[in-house]
Amino acid sequence: MNDKDLTIFSVFHKDYPAPNCKFIKPILVGKAKSQLDLPFLNDATGDHISEKNERFCEATALYWIWKNLNQINSKYIGLAHYRRYFTIPETKNKQKLWGTKTIEDQSSTYIRHLSDEELNNISSPVMKSYILEKLAGSDILLAKATSVGSVGTHQLSIRDQFIYYHLIEDWLIFEDTLKKLMPDDYEFAKAFFSSKNTMHCYNMFIADKSFVESYCNWLFPILFELEKNIKRNPYPYQNRAIAFLSERLLNLYAYKNLKTISEMPIIYLT
Repeated sequence: MNDKDLTIFSVFHKDYPAPNCKFIKPILVGKAKSQLDLPFLNDATGDHISEKNERFCEATALYWIWKNLNQINSKYIGLAHYRRYFTIPETKNKQKLWGTKTIEDQSSTYIRHLSDEELNNISSPVMKSYILEKLAGSDILLAKATSVGSVGTHQLSIRDQFIYYHLIEDWLIFEDTLKKLMPDDYEFAKAFFSSKNTMHCYNMFIADKSFVESYCNWLFPILFELEKNIKRNPYPYQNRAIAFLSERLLNLYAYKNLKTISEMPIIYLT
C-alpha cells in the first residue's frame, strides 16, 4: 500500500540498507538480467524495459512507475537513489557585529556516512512534511541545481560539459534526435543546452501523477530513438550515455513546460 500523499521510489542495483517508512519504496533495477534478489519491488514485472538498465540506468525504474501509475495511490510520485535522497537544508550561525544570525546553508549536496540516524532522518515525518510544503507551491521538486563545472577559466554549458566528459558523436546524435522528434522545440532546446551552466542532477524529482504521465510520454520515444543510434561502448561508464542524456532531458522538459520549480539539496550516503 502506498502513502496517500507521497511515494518516492528509491532505485537500487545492489544490496544496501533502505529507509524504513511508508513514503519511500525501494525498487530493484536491472532485475531482468540480474541474479540479485532483494525483498522489494523490481523493474521486471508487467510492461517493463528492465533489460535495458545497463544503458538506461534509473530510467528503467521510471518506465515501470509510468506503466503502473494506476496502482500508485499517491498524490505525488518521486524518484531517488539508494545512496541519494532529498534532504532539508542545514542551517549555520553567522557572526554579525550585533550578534549571531542563523542562515540556511546553500550547499547542493551533503556527504554523510551511512547510519541509522541518517536513514531515520531521510524517512522521518518531518522530512515528509517539508517535501509536501515545498510541493504545495510548485509544479516539481528537483535536486538543487549545481554548476556543471569549468575548464580553466571557461565556464562550461550543459552541452560543453557532456562533450568534455563523454563523446561528441553521442551529443550530435542527441541533437539530431531532438530535431527529428521535436522540431518545433529544437531551437529552444539547442539554446537551452548551450547557455545553461547549472543542472538538476541524478534524474531525481517529485511531482504529481499528471507530470509523470506527460513527461514519460515525451521522454521515452526520445530515449528509444537514441538507443537505436548511439553505439554501445565497451567502457561501462560511457555505455550509460543514454542515462546521462536523460538527466539533461529532465532539465529541458521542466524549464520548457513547467511554471514553478522548487529545489532541495541531496544527501549522499557513503
